[in-house]
Amino acid sequence: MPTDRDYKILSDESYEVDSNKNDQPWEKGDILSNSKLSTDYKVLQVKDNKENGMQAMAVAPIKNGKPDTSQVVIAFAGTNADDGLAILTDTQTVGLNKDTLDI
Repeated sequence: MPTDRDYKILSDESYEVDSNKNDQPWEKGDILSNSKLSTDYKVLQVKDNKENGMQAMAVAPIKNGKPDTSQVVIAFAGTNADDGLAILTDTQTVGLNKDTLDI
């Protein structure tokens, strides 16, 4: 079972999905290996939405050499202050309570 530390690290790693800011973003099939994680994780899916600035990934812990899909974690990046699109999206959806974006 993922630990609280795992959740924190996976959330931090979700910012690396952004292909505009990372030369080698996380991709489906990649293995996340970090000495601070309780186990390695396999990236099952990524989303780098160019329309609204959202980045997320679905990962599963690796158990006995295979991803344990009974424990999938959806990790997503919060608002990146350096990303104008993320700020615009948050302003419109949260600040102005809009259902659709005016981009």
